[in-house]
Amino acid sequence: MFAYIDPGTGFPFLTGVSFLWAVILGFLGIFLLFIKRFFRLFKNGWWITFILIIVFLIFMIMRGEKNMGKKIVILGIDAMDPNITERLMAEGRLPNFAKLKNMGSYSRLKTTIPSESVVAWTSFATGLNPGAHGIFDFIMREPSSYMPYLSLSEVKPDTKEISFGKMRIPFRKLKIDTRRKGKTFWDILTENNIPSYIYFCPNTFPAQRVRGKMLSGMGVPDLYGTMGRFLFYTTKPIAESDKESRGKIVSVERKNNLIETYIFGPRVIDKGEPIESKLPLKISLNPKGGFVEIEFQNKHSTLKEGSWSDWQEISFKTGFLQSAYGIVKFYLKSIAPDFELYLSPINFDPRRPLFPISYPRGYSGKLARKLGLYFTQGMPHDTWALTESRFNEKEFLEHVDAILEEKEKILAGELRDFKAGVFFFYFETLDIIQHMFWRHIDPKHPLYETNSKYKNVISEYYEKMDEILGSILRRIDKDTTLIVLSDHGFSSFRRAVHLNRWLLEQGFLYLKEGFDEGKELFEGIDWLRTRAYALGFGGIYFNKIGRERYGIVNEAETESLKEVISQRLRQWKDSQTGETVVSEVYKKDDIFSGPYRDSGPDLFVGFNSGYRASWQTALGAVPQNLIEDNKKKWSGDHLIDPKLVPGVIFTNKKIDLNSPSIIDITPTILAVFNIRKPGEMQGKVLFIDETH
Repeated sequence: MFAYIDPGTGFPFLTGVSFLWAVILGFLGIFLLFIKRFFRLFKNGWWITFILIIVFLIFMIMRGEKNMGKKIVILGIDAMDPNITERLMAEGRLPNFAKLKNMGSYSRLKTTIPSESVVAWTSFATGLNPGAHGIFDFIMREPSSYMPYLSLSEVKPDTKEISFGKMRIPFRKLKIDTRRKGKTFWDILTENNIPSYIYFCPNTFPAQRVRGKMLSGMGVPDLYGTMGRFLFYTTKPIAESDKESRGKIVSVERKNNLIETYIFGPRVIDKGEPIESKLPLKISLNPKGGFVEIEFQNKHSTLKEGSWSDWQEISFKTGFLQSAYGIVKFYLKSIAPDFELYLSPINFDPRRPLFPISYPRGYSGKLARKLGLYFTQGMPHDTWALTESRFNEKEFLEHVDAILEEKEKILAGELRDFKAGVFFFYFETLDIIQHMFWRHIDPKHPLYETNSKYKNVISEYYEKMDEILGSILRRIDKDTTLIVLSDHGFSSFRRAVHLNRWLLEQGFLYLKEGFDEGKELFEGIDWLRTRAYALGFGGIYFNKIGRERYGIVNEAETESLKEVISQRLRQWKDSQTGETVVSEVYKKDDIFSGPYRDSGPDLFVGFNSGYRASWQTALGAVPQNLIEDNKKKWSGDHLIDPKLVPGVIFTNKKIDLNSPSIIDITPTILAVFNIRKPGEMQGKVLFIDETH
């Protein structure tokens, strides 16, 4: 997951007095219409309507009766790697996974191309390849403008009119939609009157209607509208590098042990222009006592040095009688000699979220009132704060454990109430831990430290996943189908590859005169000479006539371009290490099928272990270097040749399918409930006794 990539700048709140009148008058209009129709129905034969309702309810009950009591529990563990899993099982350190393997089956699981979480989990949910569900990368582009966008969801202004008599009143708000295409297994189960309980599954924002419950996962933004923007207050001078921070670094001044500053929130429209909202923050320092007192919005709390706060409620006025509500956590890193205070990204308050993060809509709040407040941001781990050393490793692990503890509490409470249907729960913990701590286990990594005290951290979190599995095994009965899977495995990220620089040096991409490098968002690209460009984590697109805005490549040239680029990429050697950079190059027509295939990259580059597309490549930049050492703490990754990073699957039934794939899960779920899979679904059924 890539919690800190954010080519957008968040969403501005649309304001206006018309909002209030629209709500009031719209409500009155709907209420009067309801009363009118109710009495008309009563007058014209209410008993007929009553009978039809009873018949419909009986039909729905009988429809679902054949599946009453059937249960599937699915534990999704992002990035559980087969090599590590098999080694730890052999060492006896994963007793519950070993037990599940002996009860049923264990296998490596084929992932998607590309092996990205957002792609793989979407294929898991739909049984479709990216060409059929339309998600090809975390970052995609609009061909007509070349501009990148996040593939998780789309937020845009939405102005509608509400009619009240002859009056038409503008109703202005933000509209959000998922970019995912195709039906998910919970869509199909809902159509067949079978409940689904979906917790934190990636690419489920905004939450959609299901028979059951849904709590959105990866894709839920923070209140600012990004995938996670922290605030960091410090008395240190702001360095030039701080200007590149993925958070907002706030310089503060201490006067008589008092700091007065602001909490910066979402942008609002003021006089037609978006401005950053803010509210006063007062911090009283007590260096001798080792604590500070924090005051904002009439709230007072005390925070010790080196400790985290509980969740704090916060709100920002976004218009006339409108507010956006959030929750935050503080971490007091230091009081003296330098003051340093971290403020988490502002999560939606689950009791009154800005957008639907659960179904039913009030479910997120009900859960918070039952179990306490929790992270609602879809990618809650602040990896960039560790990368920038706003956290150290110990502090980051405390952050990880807090998130894990919240999720375990939700899992335990909700699984206890599960009676029938499908129950899916997702943990991203291993993915995050391996991204940030792989440098402690790979002697070849540029940041490797001999005898690091964190060398066992990754294995320890695998053991924590084993404990979670053990709690599930104790709670389910023998008739429940249990599936545990990961979307991909893991590898080292030692060397960052600038694909656009390679395309430039090979004569497929050109910069405008006067540019020796290109900035993010394709700044400096000469499109009238460029034939191919890279975006995302391995995608190469051709600058095609009729598709791209300034396309110059015609259909006749496409095939030869594929062959030439593919051949040269496979022959590419790293001049520093002598290693082969690319394991495989995949052509679009060979790996994608479905109505959205043409939206995907024309070529996908499967890197060898140790190599990965650079962060600059992901956003369309052309740095001066070709390959460079990865000096970031984000030191492990899975964005390489998918054949090198399969996932895992454990079940308490025997898997009869050779080489199972992540797209096989949805057809298997449908088969358990005697539902024939749709014709467009490519996956197969894992268990022979469930095959129709």
